[in-house]
Amino acid sequence: MFEAANAVQIRVSIDEIEPEVWRQLVLPAHWNLEHLHLGIQAAFNWWNYHLYEFRIGGLRYGDVETLMEDATDEDPRVFDQREVRLLDFEQGAVFSYHYDFGDSWRHTVAVEEFLTLASTPKQGSCIAGERARPPEDVGGVSGYERFLEIIADQEDGRWCADMKSRAFRSLM
Repeated sequence: MFEAANAVQIRVSIDEIEPEVWRQLVLPAHWNLEHLHLGIQAAFNWWNYHLYEFRIGGLRYGDVETLMEDATDEDPRVFDQREVRLLDFEQGAVFSYHYDFGDSWRHTVAVEEFLTLASTPKQGSCIAGERARPPEDVGGVSGYERFLEIIADQEDGRWCADMKSRAFRSLM
């Protein structure tokens, strides 16, 4: 007897950072891209106060009203993120998630596997991952690299020992 998938396993990694910062999630398969955004926010402990969008097959998906607010005629159209469910993807699909257009955190999202669990999950779970995410508003990849240099340099006088300690703990 065929049982439909009720969950999906997804891998999300932050682009351009080595060694890689990534999370593996198990999410309800009926979730849409808006739910996925919130799941990614929770998994990376982002604060969810910046704009974001998904890029899938050359198309933009997100909150249409927010993303089109300051758009020009040259900007590509934005499609409603609530119209695309995780079940709409095929296993192996890969697309991008862009969070915080200022710092420009680009993530690669890969649909690893559809699962049939004993009961449909009510929420998402982060089941694996490596490295802490960069702090919010650190200045993107280059700012994050500089941040790591500063906290690693115990002689750098720009940060007091207490600040270095707190910054280092945020990366754990």
